[in-house]
Amino acid sequence: MNRVFRTKFLRSAGLQLGLAMLLGTLGAGPAQAQLQRLFPGGSLKGVATFGDWPGITINCIPYTLGPGVRVLDAEQRVVLTGQLPGLQSAVVFLRDASGSVFRVWLVSPKDPSLATVPSAASNCGFGAG
Repeated sequence: MNRVFRTKFLRSAGLQLGLAMLLGTLGAGPAQAQLQRLFPGGSLKGVATFGDWPGITINCIPYTLGPGVRVLDAEQRVVLTGQLPGLQSAVVFLRDASGSVFRVWLVSPKDPSLATVPSAASNCGFGAG
C-alpha cells in the first residue's frame, strides 16, 4: 500500500514539475526575445566572407584575422578556425591597433541588437569585384 501511494505521489509531483517548467519556458520566450546583446565600443557590423587562413573580407574590404582571434556564433559558442573557410555571414567585429580583426560575432541580419552598431566601411559599390 505504501508503494502505491509513493508512486502516485511521485507521478503527480513529476507532472506538476513538468507543467511548471513548460509554463516557465513559454512565459520566458518573449522576454528572452527582447533581450539585446551589448557589443563593446568600437565594434562595427558588416557581411563577412572567410577565405583561406588568415583572410577575411568584410563589406568587400580584405582584412587579416589576428593571432588569438575569437569567433563566436549566435549562441556565444566558439567557432573553430578550421570551420571558417568559405563561411559567409553577417558579423560584428573588433579590430586591434595594428588593424587585424581579433573578435568576430556571427549574427543574424535581423538581430535587433545590430541597430546600435555602426556599419563598417564598404567597397561593394558598382563594378566592385
